[in-house]
Amino acid sequence: MKKSKKIIKTLLKWSLLVWAGYLVITTLVFGHAYIDEAKYEYPIYWSGVDAYFKNEEIEFALNKPVELKLKGIDGPYIYGNYQYTVDAQNKLLKAPFDRQYPIQVHVANNDSDSFEANLKETHHIEPFSYELPAKLIAISDIEGNFNAFYSFLVKNGVMDEKYNWTFGRGHLVLNGDFVDRGGDVTQVLWLIYMLEEKAGKAGGKVHYIIGNHEVMNLYGDNSDTDTKYVAVAKQISGKQNWEEAGRYLFSAESELGKWLRSKNVVEKIGDYVFVHAGIKSKLIEENLTIPEINSIARKYYGLRTKGLALSQKERLVLNSYDSPYWDRSYAMNVLIAGVFAFYDPFNASFHETTQEEAEQVLKFYNASKMVVGHNVVSDITPDYNGLLIKIDVKHGREKYSGKTKGLLIEKGIEYKVDDLGKRTEL
Repeated sequence: MKKSKKIIKTLLKWSLLVWAGYLVITTLVFGHAYIDEAKYEYPIYWSGVDAYFKNEEIEFALNKPVELKLKGIDGPYIYGNYQYTVDAQNKLLKAPFDRQYPIQVHVANNDSDSFEANLKETHHIEPFSYELPAKLIAISDIEGNFNAFYSFLVKNGVMDEKYNWTFGRGHLVLNGDFVDRGGDVTQVLWLIYMLEEKAGKAGGKVHYIIGNHEVMNLYGDNSDTDTKYVAVAKQISGKQNWEEAGRYLFSAESELGKWLRSKNVVEKIGDYVFVHAGIKSKLIEENLTIPEINSIARKYYGLRTKGLALSQKERLVLNSYDSPYWDRSYAMNVLIAGVFAFYDPFNASFHETTQEEAEQVLKFYNASKMVVGHNVVSDITPDYNGLLIKIDVKHGREKYSGKTKGLLIEKGIEYKVDDLGKRTEL
């Protein structure tokens, strides 16, 4: 007994040392830039040694004010009959807009990409269940990376270089987190918006599954947002508070905000469940159906739920440890557990979903497999003896890098595919 306690203490000690060492090294190399949104400053700012290799200034500062500025071409943002765009000279332009005509979308990349999108008359709530088409392609966690998204779609025959839908009656599944971090969030969203219309006319379908970052954007959480979006949000909304401004950017008054509110957090296509993070066994213990999950999530789009009186089912769908768009239990490891223990030791869930639990979840939803993003993996990876397919990879920053990857299901066979057009059977 004493020997067992000694071993446990030793393991805990070394785990803490390794975790502390990891934090120190990563902070030293990559920096620290947490923003206090109440004060609009960095309490502690460190650029990281990595700044040297990016030809940026190496800097350490305390209480450094956050500089908010527009950073070139962005938009359009549509509110009623007005559109806002940011030009190459960093000026926000407001102009009347006739909704009968298509909007023009420009991308500030090396190819100066541009395309048109027709606005929809209405935004219907998406169905939650579909038959499996002859071909389906899925990708996750693009995070405002237009170049990666564009090349993946082109090389896999979803669209051509002129933005024409070329996937016929096939389905494109976007498994959450297409916003935040990157600098082309608006352009990525309009590309999805435009492809929805073109796919529908061809008998195909675009499924946009909402992830945790879409949810965060809807209620104004700017934690992982390029600060240029905070800048444009403040100017458009006239609000100085970051969260209030951010919430207005994708509010129900905006075209993109109305559109996002029509999306689901879980969909079932054939025998596959598509969800951003995963569905825990806790949800089936409460007999939460897919329509119920989507209904609860949609009810709270645009709202922070902390402090609200929620039912047990609502807590499970919205809680950061149990939610289908927040869950980490299908990827639980020492690193994730360490982060949870550091930030929320008394409330965090450290449970790793077991094989039996995964089987029970799929049985409850009459499905054979679940496809998830949310947790980065080195490659498109089957897990849980093939019951789970993980598709969140570190996509390339440039077009046709070979690093941007997704999942193709064609005639019942699963492949991993990349933005060079290469396919490999799983």
